Amino acid sequence: MTPAIPPATSQIPDVESDRFDLLHYVRTILKRKWIILAVMALGITAGVIYTMRQVKIYQATASVVVNPMAPQVFGHEVQEVVQLGAGSFWGNAEYYNTQIQILMGYDLAEETVRRHALQNNVALVPPHVAKDLDEKGRITYATRVLNRSLWANLSEESRIVRVNVRHIDAQLAAELANKHVETYIATNLETRSRGTGEASKILSAELDIAEKRLRDAENRLYDFKKMNNILSFSLEDKLSQLAADLQRYSGAMSDSRIKRIDMLNTLKQAREAVSMPVLESPIFALVGDTSAETLKTQLINEQQGLTNLSQQLGPRNPEFVAQKKRVDDLFTALQREAKLALLEIEKRYQNSVATERELDAEVARLTKEAFELGPKTIEYNRLKREMQAEEENYNLVLTRLRTSELSERNDLGNIMWHTRARPSFVPVHPRMKVNVALAALVSLLLGLAIAFLLEYMDRTIKSAEDVEQTMRAPVLGLVPMVAEVGPGASPELVKDRDLYIFQHPTSRAAECCRAIRTNILFSSADRELRTLTITSPNPREGKTTCVIYLGTTMAQSGQRVLLIDTDMRRPRLHQSMGVPRDRGLSNLILGDSSYEDAIKTTDVPNLYVLPCGPTPPNPAELLLTQRFHQIMKDLGDRFDRIILDSPPLQAVADAAVLGRLSDGVILVAKSGKTNRDELLRSARQLRDVQAQLVGVVINSLDLSNRTYGYYHYAYGYGGYGEQKPAAEADA
Repeated sequence: MTPAIPPATSQIPDVESDRFDLLHYVRTILKRKWIILAVMALGITAGVIYTMRQVKIYQATASVVVNPMAPQVFGHEVQEVVQLGAGSFWGNAEYYNTQIQILMGYDLAEETVRRHALQNNVALVPPHVAKDLDEKGRITYATRVLNRSLWANLSEESRIVRVNVRHIDAQLAAELANKHVETYIATNLETRSRGTGEASKILSAELDIAEKRLRDAENRLYDFKKMNNILSFSLEDKLSQLAADLQRYSGAMSDSRIKRIDMLNTLKQAREAVSMPVLESPIFALVGDTSAETLKTQLINEQQGLTNLSQQLGPRNPEFVAQKKRVDDLFTALQREAKLALLEIEKRYQNSVATERELDAEVARLTKEAFELGPKTIEYNRLKREMQAEEENYNLVLTRLRTSELSERNDLGNIMWHTRARPSFVPVHPRMKVNVALAALVSLLLGLAIAFLLEYMDRTIKSAEDVEQTMRAPVLGLVPMVAEVGPGASPELVKDRDLYIFQHPTSRAAECCRAIRTNILFSSADRELRTLTITSPNPREGKTTCVIYLGTTMAQSGQRVLLIDTDMRRPRLHQSMGVPRDRGLSNLILGDSSYEDAIKTTDVPNLYVLPCGPTPPNPAELLLTQRFHQIMKDLGDRFDRIILDSPPLQAVADAAVLGRLSDGVILVAKSGKTNRDELLRSARQLRDVQAQLVGVVINSLDLSNRTYGYYHYAYGYGGYGEQKPAAEADA
């Protein structure tokens, strides 16, 4: 069984939902698939006819290998005078792009025409055109035809350049491609040879100028060296020697200054040491005199002997006197040695002072000489640089001249044949597959556009999603299509359709109606919906059938249900239920009939019908009377459920009045007929009178149509041993 749908919200949106629904687009495509296929068939047919009527054009391709440089016959040392490609990637890319532009240029096409006399080819210059042109005009015409029909392109990641020619004559296309490539190769060699010859002439004249300037520079340098007496040696050698001497003497002067300072300190110490006792004086250590140390040792020994004799013999003893004389002589000699040591130190100091003075004078002399050579060095270097620059320029020009002469003798170019063009009798235009595929794609898009346009223009309700997106009201259920009954159908067919639920309680339609009944019970969880008004936006949308189906399912659940035909303009409930309408609702309102006479029983147990009765002239005014309100109250006491079959909302105002008086209103929308805008407008009318909209029932839904995904509603409906009637089988 279909699950219950949540209660309805009372708010009706002013605009439809704009959310993206991919399934909706898929359904639209499936629904309109025959239109799409028809448009595609027409488009493909038109593409085939158009392609077959086009003039066939054939293409021939010749290719050449374009190397950035010509073959190095004389080795890498001989560089090309006329530069071709560059060494870098971007430089080579520019070179190849330039060659392609040359191949596609007007000038090369004109050269091809002139070399091969193509202006006389009737395939290029038809006779009716040639008769009105002179030679120059025919060349121009043929050049334009050839230039328009050819183009060149570079094969990716290779050095192969393809030259393509298109023409209605396959043989002529191949000939034109080959002749154009031959012209390109010959023109390239001629340009290279002509450029090399002109370069040789320029270099030869430049070599004479460079040689003269080199000789002048050499003469100026010789005159300068002769004037300054530096012919035997170079000025650089003299400057180097002078710098070396200056560095050596400066170092020696620094050492002499250090030595003088050291000797001055030694002299000061020596002068202080002379005034000290000779045995304690360090003067002999300062001068490095070892003989004085021997005298000191002898003096000390003799003084010790003198002391011993003084104790033993006394001062008058001859030995003591002789010993004392030896001590005095040694002391005198030692003092004399001390004075000599002081003189030695003073002499050494004077020598260091003299040496420092001489070295200082020599450094000053060398410095003066270096300053004097400064201006000469500047002039000498300038003249030498001029001579070297002229010599380099001369060598460069001489080398380029020799290279140019060798390159001129090299007749191998950097362009060689790869493949010659051959006639191809498979046309490249028109392309049947491409045109058909393009026609199929365009027609597919056109078909889709037409399908979606028709779908957009079709504003009718077709699914529960349409209702929810339009008004965001819950769908209480779906009533399947039972049988199509036209306006002029017999009463028997109408009655069979309206009593289908009663006659086939296990059918798919009956199960759907029971689901609607359950959903209504869930919708009234907070308050009981005893009186329901069932209406639709427009006539013939199945509201009366839905009234009977819903009343039947409620009566089958054990409730006493009364169906009231409030459509006093076009009543039909009595016809479907097979009861007379001579007495009914209008009689009760006017008070000329009783409830027992007006209410009719039906073949469905617990289901009763109150027909409309005689048609009054003012139905809407009757429904607004206090008597009608009292009748509805009395009937509410007699029955468990009352269902009002009201007129359409868009036609008259009766349904809005009845919706205001009932506990809830159910809108019926017929699948494929009810317009979305009318359904939304009907919901707004109910909202304006503060009527409670319970939900929407979609009527006459074709569950067998998988275009809208309704097949899942059919699961479990109408199986269980039921013999399906012919009407349902047709649905």
